[in-house]
Parts: sequence; C-alpha cells; structure tokens
Amino acid sequence: MKYFYVETIDGSKLKVAKYVLGSTAFPGLKDDEKVFEIIDRFLELGGNAIDTARSYGGELDQRSFGLAEGYIGRYIRARKCRDKVIVITKGGFPELNPDLSFKRLRISREAILGDFYTSYDNLRIGPIDIYLLHRDNPSLPVSYIMDTLHEIVDSGCVKAIGVSNWSMERILEANAYAESKRKAKLTVSEIMWGYAYINHEMRKDPSLSIMNPELYKQYEKHRIPILAFTSQSGGLFPMLHKGIETWETLSPIRKIFDCPENRAKLLKVNEYCAKYGVSAAALVTAYLACNKVECAPIIGCMSIEELEDTMSGSDLNLDQATIDWMDDVKYQS
Repeated sequence: MKYFYVETIDGSKLKVAKYVLGSTAFPGLKDDEKVFEIIDRFLELGGNAIDTARSYGGELDQRSFGLAEGYIGRYIRARKCRDKVIVITKGGFPELNPDLSFKRLRISREAILGDFYTSYDNLRIGPIDIYLLHRDNPSLPVSYIMDTLHEIVDSGCVKAIGVSNWSMERILEANAYAESKRKAKLTVSEIMWGYAYINHEMRKDPSLSIMNPELYKQYEKHRIPILAFTSQSGGLFPMLHKGIETWETLSPIRKIFDCPENRAKLLKVNEYCAKYGVSAAALVTAYLACNKVECAPIIGCMSIEELEDTMSGSDLNLDQATIDWMDDVKYQS
C-alpha cells in the first residue's frame, strides 16, 4: 500500500493510505452488518481512511443527510478502533436540482458551522481528522471563509482542514491569508479526477473542480495532495471491459462519459489488462495512486468482491512511462 501525508494543525502529519474508502454507497446497503463487513475488509487490505460528508445519504432531500456519517460513527464505536480509522468529512454542500445539476452554493458562516457541528455530533468520534468544504464561493472574500474555518480550528474539534472543488488560485490565496494571520493552512484538496475524461458541460455543474491539463500542471507545481472523487467514473471501464455493458447500453450514471476520448482510453485499458492480467478497476485506480501528482483515489463499492477487485490496484506499481502511455489520448478542447 502506498501512502501520502496530510499536515495537521499542530504540525504533525496524518499518514493516509492511498486508497480511501468512499461512503456514498453505505446508505444503499441499508444494513450495519453489511457496511461493517466492507469496512472490516477495507482495513484488512491496508486502507485506513474513509471519506464521507454531511450530505451523503440515500436521497437528495436533507432528511437523509448524515446517513453515511452515522454508519461510520457506529462502526468506530462498535469496533473500538478510533485510532485505526482516519475520518474525512465535508460540509457546505450546494443545493442541486433533481437531475443533480447545480442550483446554488451554500457557503456562509452559518452553513459551514452548522454543517460541521452537525457532522461532529452525528459521528460521535471526538475530533474529526480532516474537514473539507464541499465548494468555494468565489464571490466571497477568501478571508471570510478562512476566518470561519478557523473558528472550527480554534474549537479543537478538527485535526486538519482542506477544501473540495476549489481552484488552485483560491487555495493559494487562502493559505497566504492564513500564513499572514499565523493560522492553519489548507493542506489537502478534493477534486474530480479519474482516468475517464469529463468536463463541466458533461457533468452539468460549473462549481466542480475537474482535473484537466492546466490544473494538472498547477498541482504538479504546488504539491498539494489530492483526494480524487469519481475516481472510478461510475465503474465505466470495468463494466465495458467485462462486457457487462457496451457503449450503446451504458446506464445513465456511465453514459455521461461516452465521448471519443474515453472510447480511445478503453482500448488502452483493454490492452494493458490483457497483457498483464490485471482488472480494469485495479488499473484505473492505480493510475491515480501511482501518479507523480500526489493523489489518493476515493473508491466506492457495494460488495466485498467489488472492494477486493479495486483494492488489488494497491499492489500495482505503474511507472511513469506507463502513465504517459495511458495519457496519450487527446482531450477535447
């Protein structure tokens, strides 16, 4: 298992395994025992961090918010394993339309503090290891947002802070402000990144930070570790590689990825998997974990079999030549 390090508020470092277990599927399992089995196996396979959020539930409306956090909190208390699990949670989730397209931002002092302390009370695990804001609001001064985050820092209820879907410019501005005030900096960033190509038009959410060549260069330069969500692109390549679906029969969650770039990338996946006898799920996540830009893919699964298949990628060591070969597909302009 590969690792990366997240700097904490007190100057120490959290050692995070480079495969992070996502929790959006937990509410769909509707059973503590099933969720606990998956987390047990994840830890056995070398993982140590779980990504969740106040907004992760079974439905879009807020009545289901916090369901995923509830499973994680109950697991940690039942297994008495607080020191073995790094919990990453998020607040400030935007309002979305029923088709999951963007509606409006929810970044305000009231929303941020309300979401954080609701998550804190819901998890019931003591200080949260890493807390992220789900979005930025570029119309607000970065000082306003950072001052609000520092209220949480000063409470002693969090160990490290970061952001999700922020531009590199705003992250750097925020950290310059924090340094000027001798306050905690943002030390980790969560963005949308997988081997499959996607852009804002395809995703219908302009507030997302989606990896592209320009952004890649910025992360390569500034060396801020990335947590990659949608790292498996909804299972696109495994489903196509196994022949369970075709480009013509893709389910809606995967159909948004249908474009010439991804059709070309599937050929690369098929070629590599056939040559080296690895699974598509292992390959596309190893692509991120082995990247020269520090990245941990957030993985999702509905079964032990899916988890084991994906986690087998943690044993893959892709060299730079292989990653360059996988990247040798033109992006859309």
